[in-house]
Amino acid sequence: MTHSVATRFRGRAALALSLAAVTVPLVVSAPATASLADDRRPAKPWDAYNLSPSSRTIHPTGVFAVQGEVTDPQAVLKGGRTALSGAGASLTLDFGKEVSGLTTLSFAGSDGAQRVGLAFSESSVYAGQPTSDASTGGPRSRDGALSTEVDGRTAYTTPAKYLRGGFRYLTIFLESAGRVELDGVSLHFTPAPKMKDPARYANHFYSSDELLNRIWYAGAYTIQLNTISPKTGRIWEPPAALWDNTGDIGVGDTILVDGAKRDRTVWPGDLGIEIPAAYAAFNDTESARNALTTVYQHQRDTGELPYAGPMLNKYGSDTYHLWTLAASWDYYTYTGDAAWLAGVWDRYKHGVDFISGKVNDRGLLSITGTSDSVRILAKGENLIANVLLWRVLETGSRLAAAQGDQALASSYAARAAALRTAVDTHLWDEAAGAYKFYPDSTIHAQDGNSLAVWYGLADRDKARRISRNLTGNWNSVATTAPENKGNPGVFSGSMEVNAHFAAGGQAADKAGVDIIRRQWGYMLDHPQGTRSTFWESFRNPEDGCVFCSSYVSLAHAWAAGPTPALTFYVLGLKPTGTGGRTFEFVPHTADLSFAQGRITTPRGAVEGSWKIKDGAYSARLTAPPGVEGRAGVPTFGARIKVFVDGRMVWDGTRARGRASSDGEYVYVDGLRGGVSITSERLGGS
Repeated sequence: MTHSVATRFRGRAALALSLAAVTVPLVVSAPATASLADDRRPAKPWDAYNLSPSSRTIHPTGVFAVQGEVTDPQAVLKGGRTALSGAGASLTLDFGKEVSGLTTLSFAGSDGAQRVGLAFSESSVYAGQPTSDASTGGPRSRDGALSTEVDGRTAYTTPAKYLRGGFRYLTIFLESAGRVELDGVSLHFTPAPKMKDPARYANHFYSSDELLNRIWYAGAYTIQLNTISPKTGRIWEPPAALWDNTGDIGVGDTILVDGAKRDRTVWPGDLGIEIPAAYAAFNDTESARNALTTVYQHQRDTGELPYAGPMLNKYGSDTYHLWTLAASWDYYTYTGDAAWLAGVWDRYKHGVDFISGKVNDRGLLSITGTSDSVRILAKGENLIANVLLWRVLETGSRLAAAQGDQALASSYAARAAALRTAVDTHLWDEAAGAYKFYPDSTIHAQDGNSLAVWYGLADRDKARRISRNLTGNWNSVATTAPENKGNPGVFSGSMEVNAHFAAGGQAADKAGVDIIRRQWGYMLDHPQGTRSTFWESFRNPEDGCVFCSSYVSLAHAWAAGPTPALTFYVLGLKPTGTGGRTFEFVPHTADLSFAQGRITTPRGAVEGSWKIKDGAYSARLTAPPGVEGRAGVPTFGARIKVFVDGRMVWDGTRARGRASSDGEYVYVDGLRGGVSITSERLGGS
């Protein structure tokens, strides 16, 4: 279905678009290229991996395909004239990566009034067709195409409602039988509306592994595309034709949503990955605050929080109810925002009371709201719900203390301890070395087991056994989720990546980097993907198709788990105290030879770097005034001496300063300002 939405300008005063794009051979798409640093900032090695544009105006980089009579298809990339002649003639342009925003076409002329269509696609599988991917969630399998009239010199910009949230390929096709001459195509990039320069990240990550560097920045870019103006969400119910992205989906000027193409809505589960990723890459906590505030504003009188925010306004998920409460701790950790916490505190407590009312006489949460991320759960004592409730009670105790309610803090802590005992008693499978999906289930769920390790419910022995168990579910391209018919785990895979590092130890750390390379490398480099963003879901290789539907989102927030994992664990920089007062620098070096990067706290930036050369470890740490850190120096299984700025703090056996050891690391506390850290292996160890 087409729709006329033309905005036209005629004559010599018409809009002229200046293009400076790379030409690639016909029907060959260029891989996504990084956004190079502009003259205002010196280029750093990690800038080569940054996919975000420095300008809000971007242009296609190549021609993906042509059909029918198309003269000089490459010309439009250089500001020249590309002619389409005859009904059905089409030109598919490639932006080289996933993009989002409002498209402008400039036509140099036509032989009378003609009709031109525009269709958008994320994947090359669906590119080149005169219809756009499915994004509305309605009964139609595709979104149709926009249509505009071209009569002489004409410029057309898609109206606000037809903002396209996520696409890589733009197909321009002639609906009428005449001829048009296209001489300009551009896009106004609308994500991350509060960033003046979308390519200027607050933080960075850089390591000896080029693929991991690419994955960190692709995850960051995925999150950026899911950071939008709350006035550009998906309209619900779906329109009868085309799509409409003028939905009012929350408070503020910037907000985190689940998918660039769709749903463009706040989904609390996604926030469990998205809030840490947005912080790790951009120090963007404003978008997180607005997303959480929006969800709390739609709490029911019963205390139930929504499964999805406006305009979907869905309820009926105990797990997603818990994700909002759990994500509140993440936001508070990164910001120390006492005013926000005080403003939602009554709602938070009401939410805890609502879900606590479903704890049964065995001490386990027995869910009745069964909607979840990729399936409908069975009612009962579900693993991930119980892990999430433990997380809420354990962190809720600290939030209550911050609110000055010591009685509630003690109550939450005691209930968390009791729940942990119940989970270990009724859900732990000693023979398998993992928790069961339900007490009577033979499935050991990826999501719940991963969260039990990542969030710290499982002790160290259990955590490392779970890490080994999870690796047994890998296939040639991905983690898999036994609780979801063995499909590749993307949301749950993001949880698993963090879980391996949280488990710690050489085997688990190696598993963490191995699965990032395997699964996220597969998504990043697959020819049917965007080569720039990570996906909502995909199929196992034997299924015969990667996505099997154009409705699948190829820039989805819950897939960005490696970005915070690489910062918090592999680099090792992570805030530990609210408000930026304390942090840790505990690298999980795996098989890398160096890493460096930055996190930004409310008190300023913390930068860290480490390297291993000829078996010797050295590191550098810089923190702003008033911020104190704890560094972990890996022992690599040997006895080591540790020096801070040349002064010995650990002699291989005991401390000579504020140091301690658990055998795997030597920990040095009380680090301030700029320090250098080195270790020396003792002979014979």
